[in-house]
Amino acid sequence: MQKEAQEEDKLVLHYHDVVIRQADLDTLAPGQWLNDTMIEFHMEFLERTFVPKDAKYLFLRPGMVHLITFAEGDVMQLEPALPPRMDEYEAIFIPVNDGKPHEAYSGTHWSIMVYVRPVNSFYYYDTLKFNNLRDGELSSRRIQPLLKLKKPAQFIPSSTPQQINGSDCGVSVISIIDYTLHQLLKSRGKKEEINYNKIMVLKSKDLSTPKQVRDNINGMIKRLQQRSKTSCSSSSSSSTSSSSMNK
Repeated sequence: MQKEAQEEDKLVLHYHDVVIRQADLDTLAPGQWLNDTMIEFHMEFLERTFVPKDAKYLFLRPGMVHLITFAEGDVMQLEPALPPRMDEYEAIFIPVNDGKPHEAYSGTHWSIMVYVRPVNSFYYYDTLKFNNLRDGELSSRRIQPLLKLKKPAQFIPSSTPQQINGSDCGVSVISIIDYTLHQLLKSRGKKEEINYNKIMVLKSKDLSTPKQVRDNINGMIKRLQQRSKTSCSSSSSSSTSSSSMNK
């Protein structure tokens, strides 16, 4: 049993602010419920490799959303612990979980909201019959003061392709993030007025399947592991060469 615990705790990848252990990686297996760490990893990866530097897009991590939603008192007191200048972002990706206020990792379902500033709207997507609708509404209300809006934002429950089991909500959230991000990036710089209610519509054919998402993330992690090993090997060789020259 101790050996199993050690195996689950084994470090798989340290990617900037995200630490992935074997227990996290195991949630990518078919039939497993994706945990916070894997959603954080995907967001971190998108920020660093896919989103242009000049794009004002924010990916709120699950822990941040939980803090904003359930912290007692004035939400503005949380500003020092949150990303700076949240009121300046054009789009904010907000994972929603049905976890209980004072219990970490107590949730059983993921959904996703995307706040789009040009139309002052939260687009809410849920692959399980709006199971997290109230959680999404609560999170949107709590976040709004941080956005320093002149008027209340719209909350738009959006038609969402439904999952066919109880375990694919997390990978569906990642698929929806990828698609809506792609749509928003495509619309950047267009001179004509953008119909966000149209470009934010989801269709099953536009989304990656749960298997594709799980395979893609596994592949990303393996490539980053290999890159990390290569980098460490190069650093080690350079150090050895330097030591030899100094003798």
